[in-house]
Amino acid sequence: MKSGRGVRGDWGTLLTYGLIALAVIIALVCALYFVKFNSGLSNSPEKWSAFGSYFGGVLAPAISLITLFAVLRTIGLQLEQAAHFVSEGEQQRIAEYKACQLQLLDQQITMYDRMIDRYELDGEKLMKYVPTERRAASIAQVDSNLRSAERDIARLIQLSVEVSLSNFNSIEELRQRMASELHAISPTLYATSFS
Repeated sequence: MKSGRGVRGDWGTLLTYGLIALAVIIALVCALYFVKFNSGLSNSPEKWSAFGSYFGGVLAPAISLITLFAVLRTIGLQLEQAAHFVSEGEQQRIAEYKACQLQLLDQQITMYDRMIDRYELDGEKLMKYVPTERRAASIAQVDSNLRSAERDIARLIQLSVEVSLSNFNSIEELRQRMASELHAISPTLYATSFS
């Protein structure tokens, strides 16, 4: 099959020309018969029998050839349709995998939100229960953890938007993108998640 034209163009054109040629051949065969035997339409069954044999003998191969073209066109259309279904199925699998990955990102964002809540609660407890002279290092650690979690949430949200707006040609392409981006966000947390 030629790209751009497909089965419909190739076999459809051939079948159309074949049908036109068949109509011309039928008209020519009838005209030759009437010219040769110049008797016009006959009332005699023997002449009709002879005409039928002549007509069938001359036109049967042409009709068979046109039928072959039609069968080949049908097969080509079925192959084209099957290829379309395969492509459509692959796109559906990619879309489903993409939805799962977006759900994973949403869960990760929720997890980081909970971590931020926990760090804020830890900071409040430090302020409330730890003496002033011992709390500076602990508060610095809580602040560092908060900034890190907020940075990771921002990167996860950005990744979620990028994944949802991007088109992927395969599940493997999407999987590799997710693995590399998640590993870049947190190498320790996502070290073995996708490998």
